[in-house]
Amino acid sequence: MVKRPGKAWRRSGLSRTNDRTGRVGAGLLLLALLLAGLPAGEAVAQILPALPAIDGERFEPEVRAQVEAVERAVRQTPLDPALNGRLGMVLQTYEQYELARPCYERARQLAPKEFRWAYLLGVARAELGERKGAITALREALELDPTSIAAQVRLADSLFGAGQWEESAALNERLTRRSPPLPQAHYGLGRVATARRDPAAAAGHYRRAIELFPGYGAALYALGIARRQMGESAEAAEWLARAEPLQRSRPPLEDPVLREVAELNLGGQQHLRRGIAHEAAGRLMDSITEHERALALNPGLVQAHLNLISIYGRLGEAGKAEEHYRAALATQPNLPELHYNYGVLLVSLDRIGEAKLAFQRTLEVEPTYAEAHHNYAVLIEREGRLEEAASHYRQAIGSRPGYRSAHFLLGRILVNLSRPREAIPEFERSLEPEDAETATYAYALGATYARLGERGRAIEYLQRAYRLATTHRLTPLATRIERDLQVLTRQ
Repeated sequence: MVKRPGKAWRRSGLSRTNDRTGRVGAGLLLLALLLAGLPAGEAVAQILPALPAIDGERFEPEVRAQVEAVERAVRQTPLDPALNGRLGMVLQTYEQYELARPCYERARQLAPKEFRWAYLLGVARAELGERKGAITALREALELDPTSIAAQVRLADSLFGAGQWEESAALNERLTRRSPPLPQAHYGLGRVATARRDPAAAAGHYRRAIELFPGYGAALYALGIARRQMGESAEAAEWLARAEPLQRSRPPLEDPVLREVAELNLGGQQHLRRGIAHEAAGRLMDSITEHERALALNPGLVQAHLNLISIYGRLGEAGKAEEHYRAALATQPNLPELHYNYGVLLVSLDRIGEAKLAFQRTLEVEPTYAEAHHNYAVLIEREGRLEEAASHYRQAIGSRPGYRSAHFLLGRILVNLSRPREAIPEFERSLEPEDAETATYAYALGATYARLGERGRAIEYLQRAYRLATTHRLTPLATRIERDLQVLTRQ
């Protein structure tokens, strides 16, 4: 006969059930099942939520194969928490939160000390509008990792959505005091002030959020509404107009777990490949169509955003290019190609100061990015910062040996610094392969030899430059070279 819990049980501090997590209650049920003679594996399986029924036909072929492979692995090893969680992540990346949730619940019960499963369960519940359940899971996640900024931001948001404004405000206040300050926290405080019908206080918080991240679409819109509520119609219209093209733009939030989820997404890959092929063939409008279709299937497909920055830039549609930069920035703020492509766009718009900042940001993220060193050097060379530019050209060459343009431009700087002998090997390294550009490089080399008084070598390279300029119909260049040759041959 099984006795009822007595004093010893009560003294242990345990309870029969725990409404907050269900883990103690599950443990007692498992004990009961084991006492009933079930093997441990079967007993555990009976207390876990059922695996979701997944209709593979809703997915495109590549995605269906991915989902089915992970599902098959889970059904073969149903008590593996990592596999259960992985299935949830694969389903979540395609926004199948209803299907992902039981997978996370299973992983959470099988690995109760794993932060990611508690956190992802909270995210899934929040996406499904289950505020109370989301708050519970996110609190548990923060018990496992109190340092997670992403979990704190999401908990503050869920608390606000559940009407727990005081707790939401307190958490956001703490987040505003961290370094660097979070624009999301100021936005959250603005929402609480708006809910309390204090538009002046709300406007202050929204403005601070925008100062920290100027492209914060939701904060721009909310500030416009707050200004309207304060009776400032003209200013309100201005903020709302600024918000319109930035609806999808939000500040980046370092979230390694959700980045892993995003990286599992295969949706839109076929459209992306077609878009790249169209761009290579010069069919830019067709390329845009395919890239946009890819993003419709997978809004987090950063490569599509990257490509569209470049394509829209080539078409002169700066607004759309910047929109894709902001969208990519929200999910992958530390992607060097993102900042580099944006820098190239800014150069084309003659926004040189901003372009320099974009190339500097590229190099902060990836110090060996040769093209960023090269382009930054070009911009600061225009300002007369020759030694600094030369250093960046050298770093570009160090990362990418044989970088013709970097060799040539470094040689040109050395000539301007009255160090022509050092320039010669740089010019020589720019001569191959022989093409239209070689005419300019050979001309520079010939002119440098002439400056050094080495007439024979000067004539040799000027003749080569003249031949190439003539072959490639570079008439103005050929005329200048011919004139210099006449001067040298008369000496």
